[in-house]
Amino acid sequence: MPALAAAQPAAPEPPVALTWHRVTPAVVEGKGWTDTAGDFDRFPARAKDDVPDAVWELSQQSAGLSVRFTSNATRVRVRWTVTRDRLALPHMPATGVSGLDLYARDAGAWRFVGGARPLESPTNDASVIVGLTPESREFRLYLPLYNGVDRLEIGVPEQASFRFDEPSRAKPVVVYGTSITQGCCASRPGMSYTAILGRRLDVAVINLGFSGSAKAEPEVARLLAELDPAAFVIDALPNMTPLQVAERMPALIDIIRAARPHTPIVLVEHLIYPNLRFRKEKAADVAVANASLRRIHESRRKAGDTRITIVPSARLLGSDGDGTVDDSHPTELGFQRMVDGLEPYLRRALSQGATTRR
Repeated sequence: MPALAAAQPAAPEPPVALTWHRVTPAVVEGKGWTDTAGDFDRFPARAKDDVPDAVWELSQQSAGLSVRFTSNATRVRVRWTVTRDRLALPHMPATGVSGLDLYARDAGAWRFVGGARPLESPTNDASVIVGLTPESREFRLYLPLYNGVDRLEIGVPEQASFRFDEPSRAKPVVVYGTSITQGCCASRPGMSYTAILGRRLDVAVINLGFSGSAKAEPEVARLLAELDPAAFVIDALPNMTPLQVAERMPALIDIIRAARPHTPIVLVEHLIYPNLRFRKEKAADVAVANASLRRIHESRRKAGDTRITIVPSARLLGSDGDGTVDDSHPTELGFQRMVDGLEPYLRRALSQGATTRR
């Protein structure tokens, strides 16, 4: 019988002296607030006693955060300490839950360079890439999607140049939503749909996805309204009942509009899950929720709100049923399709207003 093919183990790296650079909150992109309890938390510390417990716990996960740096390093290594023992989920690999993901700008576009695989909790020390040509590049390192980070360091050869780049001064896009927004079930952090959108549009994105817990609570709405983004994207319907959509979504929009009367708001319909044809009751709930969102949108437009738009969901996952891991969470194929559908609406929204922070 022929021998089974097997991947060859990587040759051990020759020892190289490295200089380590610690990531601080000042260089993190994708944070909406500076007054956080942890360096890589997503909500301010003062929100702890206001928002639901589940939302607070999830806000301590680093979904959507990244750091940019410029270096001519021929290799990049990372050391990071996570806050939770759980490195993976049953339907999402450790590389996406707890890993790091490196991109570099090449010919004007962001290209994948390599990833760091977590092998244990809490601290890992891993090579991201070796053998790079020694030329100056702009890099972006994405943080874990479903774990928190306590400490992060980037190591490059001692003789290499290195500097952290300031976070963009352009107004970001804020995306509020569910586990789908948070990034479940991307195999690596750079493949969440918010990260893909950020690279496509070349804008910073604040990921406020809360797995199973995006229910448009007024406490969360008031936190959203504190931010001054180029646009809000509201993608919360998969966590809300049809009644909650009808009752809470108008209030959430009112709270945002009271603080940000001219900021574009992009509403996203509930995804059409691939197996809804077999789940008539769930399909009916999705249809009712989407119809309710459309009525809310139409009402706002008729009242004179010209900077609110809605994204129909019929084609966001495609029609072949192959865009998800389970009945709802997208694969990278599904996330790419979502971005293809969302991008034109968001581009139009961003063209409506100024994008520079005051």
